Amino acid sequence: MPRHIIQSLIAIFTPVFLAWLGLSNSLGAHIWWDIKTIAIGAPIGVVLAFLAGRFWQRPVIWVGFWLIGLGISFAVAKYGQIAFANSYAEDQLAGRLWYFGWISVGLTTSASLYSVLRFFSK
Repeated sequence: MPRHIIQSLIAIFTPVFLAWLGLSNSLGAHIWWDIKTIAIGAPIGVVLAFLAGRFWQRPVIWVGFWLIGLGISFAVAKYGQIAFANSYAEDQLAGRLWYFGWISVGLTTSASLYSVLRFFSK
């Protein structure tokens, strides 16, 4: 059981630390909530990855699933950013896509990292 706790902490704090260093801001997150969105999504992603690992014992499949989700999440966040900027901050749906897209990026990043750590720990 301590192995899962260490893997969870690594999977949560790595994306948050990278966001704190400015990676999410440089990729297009808003400057006010670049760290906050990753910090919201990362613990949720670890919980989902843990439950998914209990459901099906093949972490390689889950790594692929989370990486595909990461690509989709980043695309949604980028679309929301561009549409929100083009509407001069009038399009509320685009703003929500931008915000929740970055939460999903944090979620899928930590979930894929947790699945990779779980794969290499066996």
